[in-house]
Amino acid sequence: MASLASGQRYDLVVFGATGFTGQYVVEEVSRVAQQEGTERKIPLSWAVAGRSKDKLMKTLAAATKETGLNLEEVGVILADTSDQESLNKMASQSNVVINCVGPYQLYGEPVVRACVEAGANHVDISGEPQFLERMQLKYNKAAEEAGVHIVGACGYDSIPAEMGLVHMAKNFKGELNSAEMFVTVKGKGAVHTGTLESAALAVANQNEIARIRQELFSESLPKPKHKITKKGALHKNDKLGLWGVPLPTDEPVVYRTQRYWYDVLKKRPIQFQQFIGIRSFFQGVGTLLGLAYFALLCYFSWTRHLLLKYPEVLTAGMFRRAGADREELRRMKFTATLIGHGWSQPLAEGCDQHVEAPDSSIVVKVTGPDPGYGATSLMLVSSAMSILREKNLCTGKGGVMTPGAAFANTKLIELMVDRGMTFTALPE
Repeated sequence: MASLASGQRYDLVVFGATGFTGQYVVEEVSRVAQQEGTERKIPLSWAVAGRSKDKLMKTLAAATKETGLNLEEVGVILADTSDQESLNKMASQSNVVINCVGPYQLYGEPVVRACVEAGANHVDISGEPQFLERMQLKYNKAAEEAGVHIVGACGYDSIPAEMGLVHMAKNFKGELNSAEMFVTVKGKGAVHTGTLESAALAVANQNEIARIRQELFSESLPKPKHKITKKGALHKNDKLGLWGVPLPTDEPVVYRTQRYWYDVLKKRPIQFQQFIGIRSFFQGVGTLLGLAYFALLCYFSWTRHLLLKYPEVLTAGMFRRAGADREELRRMKFTATLIGHGWSQPLAEGCDQHVEAPDSSIVVKVTGPDPGYGATSLMLVSSAMSILREKNLCTGKGGVMTPGAAFANTKLIELMVDRGMTFTALPE
């Protein structure tokens, strides 16, 4: 039976293991640990962490039942976001902390601080731009000095976009100018209310982004000569046969990656737009109305309070405290289709931008299991493993980074493909 850890340092520590997403992450780590030990003959030491020993033991018991694996040797660490000392101790026992405790705007910073101070790497699945950019503003220098990688958005937000663009750049024989991403999901399943709370806080505090970004990036990116055409609220992409509804959840993360590529690596930034891919016009209209309804509920504090208090009622069952049924999730899968445009020939010597219009295209498709939990846990654990096994290939000596910046030169894509995702690149 697993017992409380006593000072041992672990390769991976899953913090927030008792949460809905945490359960899936624990199961994914257990499978990866088994694979590492049997196929690669490399032992992987890991632990679960949270506030309650009893709940942590139940999580391990549930993971054992689901995976059929013996988890008796998994460590157990007690840590709480309201107790900085416990977080510091947890981080001191970790090579990589896999942080599943959200909303990150409320609970994320103490964990990041503990990791930076203790010299532990950190990955999370935050899609909250205010948290992600504030952490870069406050801790990037300290993380660089400590030699640790603090990498956010390592789940469905925003790995498909980030690593899809990395894959595109590596397979495009020329120079990219822009990319559009259309995401479709097959199957239906409720979303856990933890995701709802994170999204609601991100919408409610969106005005904070401008202030943080002004301080974080004092100079603007160069204006492209060939600007990507901004699409309307609902538009048809005839080549894909999809109606696109703008949902720019990944765009702030991609923007930070492009800043890094331009500021540090001196690479041309890629313009990026993101859409939900809808099969029919009327479904697109319904999606737009639903997004407007959600934004309205999040905008006012009293409606936001009602939304978080009665999520099942106010979202017609789309969000549930119990989360989705496992069988529902097993039937789901996502596809992210990225369409890139650029030039077949490199920029002429002495020119800072192409004069001629883009003349070449590429399509990258990223697929995986249910995006909220199956794919997210796969992406998150693979990101942690990239840091653990390929620290020397992660960009820079450390810092607060995006996945596209940190993992561009690693084998993260290969790790995810090995665990069930696909990345394909074809000319348009």
